[in-house]
Amino acid sequence: MIFSIRDLGFELGPFLLEGWLALAARCVCALAIFLAGSLVSLLLRKKIFPALRGRTWHFAATPILLRSLEGPLERMAVFTGFYLALASLPWAIASLPKFLLIAYKVLMTLLFCKGLYQASDVADLLLASCSPEIRSNKTLLSLLNTTYKVLVVVLGVATAAQIAGFPIGSIVAGAGLVGLTISLAAQESASNLFSGIVILLDKPFAVGDWITVGDVEGEVIDINFRSTRIRSQDKTVSIVTNSKICSSTVQNAALRTMRPYKFTLGVTYNTTRPQLEQLMADLKKMLDESPYTEKGANIVRLTSFGDSSINILVSAYLKTNAYAVFLEEQNDLNLNIMDIMQKDKVDFAFPSTSVYIERSGS
Repeated sequence: MIFSIRDLGFELGPFLLEGWLALAARCVCALAIFLAGSLVSLLLRKKIFPALRGRTWHFAATPILLRSLEGPLERMAVFTGFYLALASLPWAIASLPKFLLIAYKVLMTLLFCKGLYQASDVADLLLASCSPEIRSNKTLLSLLNTTYKVLVVVLGVATAAQIAGFPIGSIVAGAGLVGLTISLAAQESASNLFSGIVILLDKPFAVGDWITVGDVEGEVIDINFRSTRIRSQDKTVSIVTNSKICSSTVQNAALRTMRPYKFTLGVTYNTTRPQLEQLMADLKKMLDESPYTEKGANIVRLTSFGDSSINILVSAYLKTNAYAVFLEEQNDLNLNIMDIMQKDKVDFAFPSTSVYIERSGS
């Protein structure tokens, strides 16, 4: 027997039904309860949620939660009516009502977690106070969404397992030991992961920037949570771990507003003072009149006397941060310096050695 009909009674006002008539009355009541749950679900879909969505909410997370929980709550209303209908029947199996209750609780937990899972956009609100560059970072948004979804799934499964009677405490303790072992073995990976998050949040550089990290210099072509890929001038791709980048000094050429043009010009020792003064004046004038240089920052000074040359410091700042443009402008300035050296009849110095032979008397 599925239902317990013996000694079954159903009383409604002055009417008292027994046996099969009482079972039929119970089934009619169960059907009414199920229909009531379905009616609540219909009201939620047609009336309540549309009205709630039309309101203006103070918290930005409220519309997101309403959209994601709408479907699960409608199903929860239907399944609640279905469970109450089944629970009202006189089951002959004594353990069946307890099983139905556990199944109902597990189903409600999973449906609610499904709604929270669909509300992963709530995690993006953590970046609401950050800069537009960070809020538009797809990699960071993907990490937040994935982390949020994993937490919802883990909590949902753990709650459902606890309701079903599994020893969650022992499982969590064992998982903690396993997690500790894994974390000790994956310290470097964890360090790279958190360093990647720091890089994405702090944004010391972006894809397309020309940077220098230690002895690696080139264009950033990719940033992920483990490493950063840098393509050098000869098209070689270097993969630098994020932990190394965070512990090193990063020079970002893309953030420059100017590039330094600076070197020491060596001229021969047979150059006279008037020639030196004329050369330095012509070089300074050329730099000041050049459209490439930052005005007021040009320096031409005699700085030292070397072993084979008189050393003149030539310093300027070119108004570009693009490396290719800098090379072109530097080329033009170098050729102009050669023309000035020829016009002023001053020669470039080069390393030389003088040998003196002393004649001894015989």
